[in-house]
Parts: sequence; structure tokens; C-alpha cells
Amino acid sequence: MQKPLRLATLSLTLVTHLANASDTTPPPPAPLILYNSQGQNSQWTGVGRLTWNNRHCIGTLLDSRDATLGTNGPAYILTAGHCVGGINGKVLVDQAITGSISFNYFVDTQDQRHTVRLKRTLWNSLQGADLALLELDATLGELLALGITPLKPGISPLQGSAVQIAGEPSSIGKGLRLSTCTEWRHDTSSVGSWVWRNARRNDCQGLDEGASGSPVVATGSNRLVSVANSLHDNEVGAIPVHRLLGCFSAGRVDLDKEDCQLLPGFQLEPQGNSFKALTKARSLADGSLEPARWGFQFLIDTPRYRYKTSTDALACEDPVGYSGTLSSSETLIDDPIGPEPGTHYLCLIGIQSPEQLPSRALMANSLSVKVDLLPPGRPQARVMTEHSPDGGVRISWLRDPDVVFYRVKRGAPATTDCHDQSGYRLLRAQSRDIPGSALPLKLCSVAIDVIGQSSEVRTDLLQAAVP
Repeated sequence: MQKPLRLATLSLTLVTHLANASDTTPPPPAPLILYNSQGQNSQWTGVGRLTWNNRHCIGTLLDSRDATLGTNGPAYILTAGHCVGGINGKVLVDQAITGSISFNYFVDTQDQRHTVRLKRTLWNSLQGADLALLELDATLGELLALGITPLKPGISPLQGSAVQIAGEPSSIGKGLRLSTCTEWRHDTSSVGSWVWRNARRNDCQGLDEGASGSPVVATGSNRLVSVANSLHDNEVGAIPVHRLLGCFSAGRVDLDKEDCQLLPGFQLEPQGNSFKALTKARSLADGSLEPARWGFQFLIDTPRYRYKTSTDALACEDPVGYSGTLSSSETLIDDPIGPEPGTHYLCLIGIQSPEQLPSRALMANSLSVKVDLLPPGRPQARVMTEHSPDGGVRISWLRDPDVVFYRVKRGAPATTDCHDQSGYRLLRAQSRDIPGSALPLKLCSVAIDVIGQSSEVRTDLLQAAVP
């Protein structure tokens, strides 16, 4: 899964907790190893190990049957978008894909697994979601004949409802484990530049890298309600699947159906360093501040686009407040950010014409670009020294959130001028041991922040420890 960037895939590390949870609440049970040699867990045979481009995730066979068609339609699976080539800024539609998924994936059925090739990416998005709908090189009927059981997708249950996750975390090739826990709403989750809206969290245990794409199933309905995609400390992030409920017709995926909430989308390609995680206002010589700006430059495959800014990622799905339509030849958004420190979002949608209405699906596909605006001011060089028993000194350079790197130099106290720019070098390690035989020593340190501002020069005179 994705953590920082163990994201990739469950892969992230943020700290949040279930609201109003008691410190005395017992933890969820440890995951159970699933066995199926006697068919005792056949309901999980449609959950399999997905392999794409040397990446390992989990995928789930979908039950696409309806009253008008039996089982002759294509077989479809659902997984996390980042597992199969999802790209931030691009809604991928109808593309060939290579890879495979192995069903009947249990520890005691290793010689009875059924591996099927992936055929097409029907839809894949990391914009507000992290989901991919894939077609397999087999029909649903062929897999049913092999004893593979698909899962029906459904809507998320009420806050605090019981759910189960079937997946395999780390030990690739051993088999599924089942975790039971509760799920709740979590408006916004993010990993790196990926921002997911209207997400879910749960406290299932035992998930780790390799478990992205695992199905979250409501215990009351046995419906697949979300897809696990990230780890946030002791919580699992998941993406609801309700947007695809209206996308099936006669046993086949039809993205053009009126009830399908996956299209329209767009493809956007940032230029340069447009996805920046941190920024701050620049301190000028006269004491004033030059505001930070988005500086977001991009290419987009639609003739026009709209944008707005907000401190709430969910606002990206509200059409109110967006700009007028702008030509795709004018693709630099350089509005000021803030000025209040905190998390800010740039919301963007691609459109075909000024008359295009903001449909629910289009707004759900909006891109949320996240940046954290730090408090203004020049960075500070902070150095900690600690004497060692042998008379030497350990030096540690401390990094505030805005500090990217240090430039340092050292030399004899009498001849080293810290204000002379010559001799400075990039600091390679965050700490260093200086033997007592090299002391006394003058140490010069300059911190550089995320926008290239330099701190005041810091001078430290290092002396040998007195016996």
C-alpha cells in the first residue's frame, strides 16, 4: 500500500484518530489467515494478487451480472489507481494494459490458483479518488466456471459500521488474510501530491505495502464499499466505490450511461516544478513580504478550463466560485497563495466550451493541487553541540519545516571569516563528530529554505571539553 510512500501502495504516514474514540477502546482483532482447500472461504476467491509492471497490489472481481444478461460479458476487476499506472492530473480511459491477477489466492491453494491477463484500463483516476476499473482477458462466465466468486459493489455504510478487508500485505505469494474493524468518513486524505476527497478511514490491522487495492466489504451487506489505498499511522485509508454503481448495462461497462459518475474527465500535464509541497512568502529588504504564488503551469487536453482556490479540498467539487472559462493556451496560474499559513488547494477542471455544465462526474474528477503555506520569515540556522567522553564534539544541524539544506564551513578560529562566502560547502549529513584533537574550531552555518532564502550566518566556536 502507500506509505510515505510506503505509499505506493498502502503507503502513507499521517496521524488521525476516530473522533470521540475512548482511550480504553480495545483494538480491532488481528487479521486471520484464510484457508480454502475445502471451499470454506469461497466468497473471497475473487480477491486476487494483482501484478503490473513489477508492482504488487490486490484486485477484486466485480459481479456485473444483471437480469438482462447472464455471464457472457467481460470480467472486470477494481483496484487502486496508483497500482496500475495512475497519473496525477490524468483521467485515463480505454487504454491497453499488460499484467495479471491470480484468483483463489489462499495459503493452502497455491497449486490451484487461476491467473488471468489484464486486457484494458477502462477508467483510472487519482484526481479526488484512487481507483482503476480494468477489463480482464476472460468472461465473467469463464471465471465463475472455475469457482471464482465476484463481489457486488455498493455504497458506504453508516459512520462506525463494521467492515472487513481481505488482502495480502507484505509476504508476497502466501495468501489472503481477513481483517475486521470499523469504517468512518474522512473528508480529505493525501499522499505526496495526491489528494483524495470524500475518503474513508478504518482501523483494520495487519495491512502493509502490497495490500493496496484490497476490498473493504460491509459486513451487513457483503458489498464492496471501498478500496484500501493508503496507510496513515494506525489507520487505513480507503476510497469509496459508489461512483461506478451506475456504469454497468447488460453485464458490460458503459461509461456513457447517464447514471455513471466517472466521465467526463481530462488529462493535465504539469510543467516544471508545479507540484510543490511547501512554500512561503518572501521577506524583502524593506521588511515587507512578497506573497507566495501558485506558479502552476500545465498542458491540458481540453480547449478550455476553469479554476479556483480554497483551503478546503472538498470545495473543488462545488462549481460555485470557479473562474470563467480560460483558453488552454493560457495555462499559467500565478495567483497569490494565502496569506494565512496552512494548507491551500488549487482546484481545476478541463472543459470543452463555455457552455459546458458542471456535472457531478466532472466535479468529482476535478484536480486538487495541495500546498502548505509556511509562516513568513527568513530561515534560522540551528545547531546543537554535544561533548563526547573523549573530548570531542558531536555537531547536529536541526531542520525546521522550511529548511531544505545547510551550507557550512569550518576552520581555525583566528583565520576563519564566516561572512566570507568562499569555502562554504553543501552539508551532506545532519550530524558530524569532531575529535578533540581538531579543536578549537570555528563552525559557520547557513540554512536555506524552500524558496531559496538564506538565514543569517551562524557562528559557533567549538572548544575541547575541560577534563
